[in-house]
Amino acid sequence: MNFINRKLNNIAKQALILLCLMHTSSLFSQLQPVLKNKRGIAILPQQGDFAIGFGANPFLNYFGNFFNGNNNNISPSPTFATPNQSLFFKYMKTNQLAYRGYFRIGVNSNTLNFNVADKTPGAASGSLVKDVQKTKNNIIGIGFGIEKRRGTTRVQGYYGGEVYFNYNSGFDTKFKYGNSIENEDTGVIRNTIINASSSLTFGVRGFVGVEYFIAPRVSLGGELGYGPSINVRSANEITSESYDKTTSTLTARKISTSSKSTGFSMDTDNYFGIVKLLFYF
Repeated sequence: MNFINRKLNNIAKQALILLCLMHTSSLFSQLQPVLKNKRGIAILPQQGDFAIGFGANPFLNYFGNFFNGNNNNISPSPTFATPNQSLFFKYMKTNQLAYRGYFRIGVNSNTLNFNVADKTPGAASGSLVKDVQKTKNNIIGIGFGIEKRRGTTRVQGYYGGEVYFNYNSGFDTKFKYGNSIENEDTGVIRNTIINASSSLTFGVRGFVGVEYFIAPRVSLGGELGYGPSINVRSANEITSESYDKTTSTLTARKISTSSKSTGFSMDTDNYFGIVKLLFYF
């Protein structure tokens, strides 16, 4: 019995020592000095900070052209920090862990009106009717990832993973004609609907990258990635109509100018060569 008691006491002592070491290590990590510039401002992002990103390539090209004699140095303008023109954001859950994501919701619509001659029997000379062409396009891009960071100097390494979903409906066009097809010339075939190919992409991506803090909470960075993706593309379809005046028959026809396709990819990427300019606040 005494032997068992001694063993239990030893285990308890060892557990207590281990807890003390873990607490001391945690306390030490919390007390590590924060990297600051000469004015005492923290350089690296801290827990609770948000970040937004821009593509730094136009700025780098602009300043680089100062040194190569380029006489047509176009002034830089903000561009996207993601390959599909999505808004990029990041939230620092801790000093070494960040949640990051992007999103894009695009709704585009365009209407064109054309005045054409009125071919209605008995219409006044020179009278006009209107043809209307409406085009729509929808784009959705969503991504979410987790980022782990390493380093205590201005050079910060990071790694993590993300999932993403992108959808593009293509440009769908509908035509509304001012003249009835019965009044059109014999043999006329006209389009009523054009459904462009839509694409759907889903992927999972691991990434590694480096950020260098050029100023407090301002960094330049780039990353590489690897992972699988699936792409599904629909057929491109055109619906048209024609009218047989001999039989007074209206015929609608739908044809595919491209076929459906499904693709799978497993490859590396360089994030489309985008150098990110990040601002933390």
